[in-house]
Amino acid sequence: MASLTNLFSELTVGNLTLKNRLTMAPLYLGYAGEGGTVSNLLLDYYRNMAQSGVAMVVVENATVDHPTGSGSSRTIRADTDDNLEGLAQLAATIKQEGPLACLQINHAGRFAVTPEPVAPSSVETFGGMPKALSKKEMRGLVDTFAHAALRVKKAGFDMVELHGGTGYLLAQFVSPRTNKREDEYGGSLENRHRFPLEVVATVKEAVGDYPVGY
Repeated sequence: MASLTNLFSELTVGNLTLKNRLTMAPLYLGYAGEGGTVSNLLLDYYRNMAQSGVAMVVVENATVDHPTGSGSSRTIRADTDDNLEGLAQLAATIKQEGPLACLQINHAGRFAVTPEPVAPSSVETFGGMPKALSKKEMRGLVDTFAHAALRVKKAGFDMVELHGGTGYLLAQFVSPRTNKREDEYGGSLENRHRFPLEVVATVKEAVGDYPVGY
């Protein structure tokens, strides 16, 4: 079938050439070491996935802000240069098997495993109440995403992906259920999009000519 022929044909995305139309989607494993280090178990898993024949492996979410933005103690970290060596090893492990390597970065927002999680608004979450972010804190988080994305590039990944789904911080701003703000970041859909779009713009400025997914 012609459609299946296309499935195994090359695809160009920006300056990247994917050998086929198959990619591995990011999936949280909990295989990172305690505190978010790149463990041997994590390397073994992604090495096996990279041998599957896909054109790109997208690695599960790495936190941009630990512990405030981490969904667990075993979430990969991309928040400091101390994490660069492990991330570089992970990227190289994948690329040695043939596929391109992408790393997803994330802030868990109200789902972070921390005594004082933050969110667009104070909306009850599993019996807890996150702190509503101030505009100053939001500006700081925009830069935090950008620094993490630049770290992904320095580590040797071919692409960075912003985690804009499954109810984490960027999605929390978009949803009217979790965004009750009364300033320019809340209310209309245009306003609720404002913070995620600021993150995208600042990330793209930081990484330059480098693919950014969302």
